[in-house]
Amino acid sequence: MKSQVSWKVGGQQGEGIESTGEIFATAMNRKGYYLYGYRHFSSRIKGGHTNNKIRVSTTPVHAISDDLDILVAFDQETIELNYHEMREDSVILADSKAKPEKPEDCKAQLVSVPFTEIAKELGTALMKNMVAIGATAALMDLNTETFKMLIANMFEKKGQKVVDLNIQALEEGYQSMQSQSSDIQGDFELEEGSGSPHLYMIGNDAIGLGAIAGGSRFMAAYPITP
Repeated sequence: MKSQVSWKVGGQQGEGIESTGEIFATAMNRKGYYLYGYRHFSSRIKGGHTNNKIRVSTTPVHAISDDLDILVAFDQETIELNYHEMREDSVILADSKAKPEKPEDCKAQLVSVPFTEIAKELGTALMKNMVAIGATAALMDLNTETFKMLIANMFEKKGQKVVDLNIQALEEGYQSMQSQSSDIQGDFELEEGSGSPHLYMIGNDAIGLGAIAGGSRFMAAYPITP
């Protein structure tokens, strides 16, 4: 078992990369793990590579990890741009739709998982992020109940059918990964979390709260996103 794991998801901006990372991070926080994350994104609304890197630990962490244990790749570009971070006995979970290939000097194992195919069979390719989270949970031997409760809360207003489909996508991603687990080398299982959530927020929120606590009463800003 590991005391910490470094995980990253990457793909094209607009594919739900940010939400995939947010769901994974929130669930791990609720399980009682400490987190540190970093988002990379292009200065545009849609298109261009983006990724979300999260360090998960049983003890407090104050910086992102230089290396990666798990890379979830929705396209080949994600592999090409991030494989240099992979450590020994790490793994790349790549969408089979992208026909992924491993660079010659890549240290990681490459595992092709049908993220998009499973999602489309359930009705929409948009759910491939849930399939990927399910695959991650299986690789790390995580109980999925926390993820399911989070999904139910997130999609409650969209109706029970949407909730059920997303949970099914999670479960099928889990099962797909389990069927390949015997071929994967390395230990990706985390030691048990405390079970109690910790304070967890993005940097923008932390800066804002710090400014208020420090006595700031006014801020002028320009919203670049239309």
